[in-house]
Amino acid sequence: MRWALCLVLLGWLASCAPPPQPKSDPLIYDRAAFARADHLVIGIPGALSPVRVMAPLKQLETPRRAVAFYRLPGFDGRPAEEFVTLDFAAAHIAQTVRAGGFARIDLVGHSTGSVIAFEAAKRLRRDLPEVEVRVAAISTALPAPQPILAGGRAAVGTAGAALRAGSLSPRRVWLEYYRTLAYGPRAETDPNVAQAADTLVAANEGRIELPQDGLAHRHWRALRRWTNPALEALQGVEIIIYHGAVDPIFPPRAVTRFADTLPDAEVQLIAGHGHLLMLTFPEVWSRVTSQLNR
Repeated sequence: MRWALCLVLLGWLASCAPPPQPKSDPLIYDRAAFARADHLVIGIPGALSPVRVMAPLKQLETPRRAVAFYRLPGFDGRPAEEFVTLDFAAAHIAQTVRAGGFARIDLVGHSTGSVIAFEAAKRLRRDLPEVEVRVAAISTALPAPQPILAGGRAAVGTAGAALRAGSLSPRRVWLEYYRTLAYGPRAETDPNVAQAADTLVAANEGRIELPQDGLAHRHWRALRRWTNPALEALQGVEIIIYHGAVDPIFPPRAVTRFADTLPDAEVQLIAGHGHLLMLTFPEVWSRVTSQLNR
C-alpha cells in the first residue's frame, strides 16, 4: 500500500538523482512592511505543513520589524512538484535579506524548517557577516543518520498504531499515530495523557491530512543526506532549540548531542511533550518571542 510506504519510510528512500531547482518564490510577506523594516523574522514550517502553523509570529510585527513565511512545495500556492532544496532555500533567503537591506534576521523553524533555518543562517554569516542572525528551532530535525533512524522509529510507531486501532485504514492509523507524535508513548499508558491526546486529535481532526506519498518524498529527500556541513559558519549565531522531552521522532538525547556540536546553542526541553510542540505546548511562542525581543 502506497500510504503505508509513505508512513513507514517517510520518503527517505528516494532516488539519488539530484532534484530540479525550484522556480517559484517560496517567501510571502507584506511588501509595504518589508520596505520600511530593518529587521526581518522568517517563519519556516516543518514538512507537510502550511505556513499557518507559524502564524503566531505575526504578533512580532512592528513598524521596523517585518514577518515573512517560507512556503513548502504543495502548500500555500507553491507548486507541489518542486522539492525542498537546502542550498536553494539558504541562497534565496540570503538574496532576499541582501535586497531588503536588513540589519537583523530571526529565523524560526519547525522540524525540517529548522534545518532550512540553520543552512540559511550559515549562508547569511558567510555572505552578509554584518547582519545579526538568530535561530529559534522548534522540534528540530537532526543530521544524518538520525533521519534514517527516525524512519525506523516511525515504522515501529505506525505498526503499533495499526495494532491499537485494530485497522489498516490509512486515516485511522494516522490519527492513532498522531497521538504518539504529540505526547510520546505515555499517550498509550497514562490516562491523563491519553485524554489530552484524544482532545488534541478531536480538535484538529478536520485539519489533519494524510501524508501524500510523492509530496513526503519531495519534502524529506534533502533531510536524509543533511550532515550539518560547515557548522563553524554558525559562529556568532544565537541558537535556542525548543524540543519535546518525549519526542518519538528525534529523541532529546540526540538533540542535546547535536546542540553540543554548535558554537552557541541552548536546548530547552519541554517535559511531557512530543514532536508537535506548537500544538501541545503553545506557550513555546512566548519563549520564542522573549528570545527574539532581546
